[in-house]
Amino acid sequence: MKKVLCTIALMLLIAGSAYAQATFSLTGDYWAEGKYWFNYNSGPGTDATYSERSFGFYEQDINLYPKISVGDTSLNFRVAITDVYWGGPNSDGSELITQGADDPNANDDNIQIERAFLTHKFGDKLTLDVGLMDGTQWGTVFADDKQPQWRIKAIATTSVGAIGAVLEKNVENGALGRAANNEEPAYAGEDERADRDSYGLFMITKVGDIYVKPLLWYVDSMRDETGFTLFNPVLALNGDLGAFSFETEINYKMWNAQVEALDFDEDANVLGFYLNIWKALDAMTPGFVFAYGGYDKDFVEDNIAIGGNFASFGNFDFEDDFNSTVILGDEYCWGGGGDDLQGMTLLKLYVNDIKTGIDPLTLSAYAAYVMSNQEGQIFDGGAVVDNPFEDATAWEFGLGAAYKITDNLTYSVYGAYADINYDVTGVDDPDAVYMIANAIEFNF
Repeated sequence: MKKVLCTIALMLLIAGSAYAQATFSLTGDYWAEGKYWFNYNSGPGTDATYSERSFGFYEQDINLYPKISVGDTSLNFRVAITDVYWGGPNSDGSELITQGADDPNANDDNIQIERAFLTHKFGDKLTLDVGLMDGTQWGTVFADDKQPQWRIKAIATTSVGAIGAVLEKNVENGALGRAANNEEPAYAGEDERADRDSYGLFMITKVGDIYVKPLLWYVDSMRDETGFTLFNPVLALNGDLGAFSFETEINYKMWNAQVEALDFDEDANVLGFYLNIWKALDAMTPGFVFAYGGYDKDFVEDNIAIGGNFASFGNFDFEDDFNSTVILGDEYCWGGGGDDLQGMTLLKLYVNDIKTGIDPLTLSAYAAYVMSNQEGQIFDGGAVVDNPFEDATAWEFGLGAAYKITDNLTYSVYGAYADINYDVTGVDDPDAVYMIANAIEFNF
């Protein structure tokens, strides 16, 4: 932590130097939330009891975004502080048990530089970004999970819109390493083929009142006929259509997975589709969401022969940024243990920004119905079993209220209730689950 704080102090020192001709800016956010769950359970045959499956916890997240600019060049950072569940010290009292998202049991310094990249503008026509920046996102939040990625990205401004290209390094094995004794450097060039690289071409243009955002994405993680490739075309659109506003995304994933030693070479093709339509009224903003995640039964069943190692390729995940619903999507990641709903169809009615007559106070509500698109058999716990989600359905209802204390500070409370039906003969459905929460958020 001392090193990171010293780095921020150095940024301020540099930015304050007249010789450096640098300017320094800082934005940030703070968020803390407390939740209490009742009958927390999601699997078939699970009987919930108050004492065993009800619990509460708090968590918080702090992010700072320092930026140093000199002319048309800037250094951009994201510094994360205490992105944790609240907990006690270790047995020796030395550090906090952070219980963060990456490793619930890991200890760290509670402070980390998560983004660090350079941006340079070549006039008004070309922008170059180099370094550790946001990745794994495009178009809408559907099927996105924003994560740090090492990238080189160029965006050109043209008469038809912005056109860009990305080179992304996900895994690097062909670099100088250390020998087993950790003393002499050893060149790991023979591992170069085990790298994982991603390549993207994208465009943002406008047709009338509609923004059109195509993306072509390719991932290569193959070595000697073992590994996988992914070709992922995406088309996102958003804008106004007279009476209402909308955003939509078509996301098609074409995987190829190979294991030479097991003579396994199979393709998985899954489609994701998302449509959100809403109407901003004076008193409220009602809307409707339709989202579809495909499921490749043949690939998942063929994958059983190698222990299910690539099974997730055949099950489209709405991903972590989407937050389809509070319980089924954001918490349970219902459908196979991903980051949101997987292999499901979502129908959701919602109303946001309901005015109350008290200017700082607004209300919100939603009702969602989820139907599984999964079928066939899966490899689970060392055995081949019928997919428990084949005929599963669920519904969820939620209410919320937000009070804007100041322009930068908001307090909110919300709750949700979900009921799951697996429709598996001889197996009882889990008890309905519900939760209540409150949160405070500060942005500057």
